[in-house]
Amino acid sequence: MSIHRLWCLCQVWLSLTLCSLSGLAAPAESPASSSQAPAGAPPAENAEEDKGAPDSPRASIAEFRRLTRAGDYEGAARYLDLSQVDTAEGPTLARHLKEVLNRRPWLDPAKLSPESRGNTTDNLIDKDELGTIRGASGNYEPVVLVRKTYRPGSHWVFSSDTVAQIEGWYEHLENIWLIDHLPKPLLKMGPKLLRWWQWIALVPLLISAWMVSYVVTRLGRFLATRALSEQHGNAAHQLHGPVTLAVTVGVTYAALPWLGLYQPAHAFLERWCSAFLLIALFWALWRGVELSRRTVSSSRWANESVSAKSLLSLGSRLAKFAVGAAAFVMVLSQLGYQATTILTGLGIGGVALALAAQKTVENLFGAFSLAVDQPFREGDYIKVDGIEGTVEALGLRSTRIRSPDRTVISLPNGKLADMRVETVSRQDRYRFYLPLGLAHAASAQVEQVLARIKELLSSQELVAKETIAVRFVALTDSSLNIEAVAMLDTAEVGKFLDAKERLLLGILKIVEEAGVPLAHPVRTVELATSKGGAPPPELPQDSEPDSAPRLSKTG
Repeated sequence: MSIHRLWCLCQVWLSLTLCSLSGLAAPAESPASSSQAPAGAPPAENAEEDKGAPDSPRASIAEFRRLTRAGDYEGAARYLDLSQVDTAEGPTLARHLKEVLNRRPWLDPAKLSPESRGNTTDNLIDKDELGTIRGASGNYEPVVLVRKTYRPGSHWVFSSDTVAQIEGWYEHLENIWLIDHLPKPLLKMGPKLLRWWQWIALVPLLISAWMVSYVVTRLGRFLATRALSEQHGNAAHQLHGPVTLAVTVGVTYAALPWLGLYQPAHAFLERWCSAFLLIALFWALWRGVELSRRTVSSSRWANESVSAKSLLSLGSRLAKFAVGAAAFVMVLSQLGYQATTILTGLGIGGVALALAAQKTVENLFGAFSLAVDQPFREGDYIKVDGIEGTVEALGLRSTRIRSPDRTVISLPNGKLADMRVETVSRQDRYRFYLPLGLAHAASAQVEQVLARIKELLSSQELVAKETIAVRFVALTDSSLNIEAVAMLDTAEVGKFLDAKERLLLGILKIVEEAGVPLAHPVRTVELATSKGGAPPPELPQDSEPDSAPRLSKTG
């Protein structure tokens, strides 16, 4: 199995896990005809600001929930029709009904009428229906409120039929034993509609989930090490952390129903599970970028390309930055923050950052341009703007050059990308060029010098024969000018300098044997004096009169 296939399988596995956990988030008990409240809206805290008339169904339900949240179950029992049960059971039934309603998010009090006489359009006189709940038989049973009139006034209460169903509904709730036997302080509501015992239970639950994931991933790593090669085993080792986190999240999510959470609390923990699952996914992608860089850097292409390491390093950094930015946006979006707001903020921040850090951005794009275009590579000897040396590193901001004096020179990438760069190390040939000035001599001597220089160049092994050119190019008053040009087939500067030295010594010997001295440039200096003064001494006229400087002396 190739490393690419192994990495693809890990990505597919993590994606399927995320999709499956997202699918499990749908409530299983709500009837198809009912409309759910928003996932983040706590039913126990969702008292409407507009309760309507004080003796309306909506106001009665709001008061019932206020009393049960405060623990006043005796007061809440006034909103139950206890005509068919023992009145002493009223507080217990109120507490049980509270538990039932808190776990049924689709029973929305906002649907109840705010009028004193209730909903008059359903042909139910002095009666309103809050919704339905699945009973022990599997059928959906209505939750009905009726209007109860007494001398000072009237209010709405849960009907006697509804009160008779409370115990059946309550017995089918999760963790009833804990609710009935835990100390009252642990049953109190904590943050995010989780009871304090549920917050405490999350700690051993997470530890147990981590232990299960540790065993599973260790077993999987052991099998992968035995079944795959050493390189693939290293890849499995790199993905151990993300896979452990993903399995921990999956086990935790699967165990959430055991806590008997209210729907808003379940939605809260579900969002965090999804967020950590996304973190595991992007963590695996981050590791995958590093694995890809290592795999490519060990390939034949990377070994043959000198600049591959710089290009791979730059590419992996940009890829990790993209993975980190995507993870940041998606995790915050999963936790309930608006993605458009995040992206807008990042866009405004990006513009501000670009304006404040123009040079930094320019150098970053300059580094990318140099890595793609590759005018030079790490290890090349270059000349740029009067600076020369060996390229040591191509960074995100600057390129470091080691000068012949062993100092390190840093040039910003943005500036370097626009400069004229001469890459000496990429020469496939070196050019030998020699302008030679001889003193005036007979033409036979000049012809002898030209012929012997050609023979010397042709005898050298590194000299490309087709590039040899030795010519008599100029005749001046002071010299006979000769040019010798040839290309040396070597890319190593040391070999070129050795060959050049041999050629210069050979040409010098040829000139001496021909009896023609080298011409030395001579200038005539003529001193001028004022009238009546002594004439200046005569100097030999070996150079052009017009080019001689005149020094005047007055006095």
